[in-house]
Amino acid sequence: MKLNSLKLVLIVFTLSSLFLIGCQKKEDNPTGPGDGGNTQTGAGTMSAKIDNVNWSASAIPGSPIPAAYADFSVSGSQSVLQIMGTQISGSTASTILISLNNVRSTGEYSLGVPGLNYFGYGVVSYSDGSAYGTAYQPGQDQYTGKVTITKFDETNKIVSGTFYFTAKAASGNATGEKRITEGKFDVKWGIFN
Repeated sequence: MKLNSLKLVLIVFTLSSLFLIGCQKKEDNPTGPGDGGNTQTGAGTMSAKIDNVNWSASAIPGSPIPAAYADFSVSGSQSVLQIMGTQISGSTASTILISLNNVRSTGEYSLGVPGLNYFGYGVVSYSDGSAYGTAYQPGQDQYTGKVTITKFDETNKIVSGTFYFTAKAASGNATGEKRITEGKFDVKWGIFN
């Protein structure tokens, strides 16, 4: 499941880069900041603060891909819910990815805490290749977080909620840690089917 998430992040960065290269008009935040999840309609929004700096997913002008979306898959009794948003600013991009196992309803779900039934993780990655993620190793309890799902509608394929997590440097030239607070999302899944 970790490999699929990494592939998804790489695909999003590749698509984002291609769209950025193809866009003639350059704006710092092409569509402006979204409300990040104040609704429960599947609006395609995600926002948070990264180290106390406002972050909001932004759509690429003319692209059918929303600023934020989800992917939900079920195999037997197991399920994986991934929620992703990308902010594009000039020629750089940053992505927040949340992945949760065995989610089928509203409730609170832990990130980066091994051994729990609703185990998941959070990642912040950048177009320069640096990435930060929650930890799974014992003794690194500070790199955890929580997702609260306030709407989970399998009929209309909508998931909304809030999140926070602390992530440690994981790849590229990442150093230190990132604190993601005041996160919220309102997204749909199945947009690529």
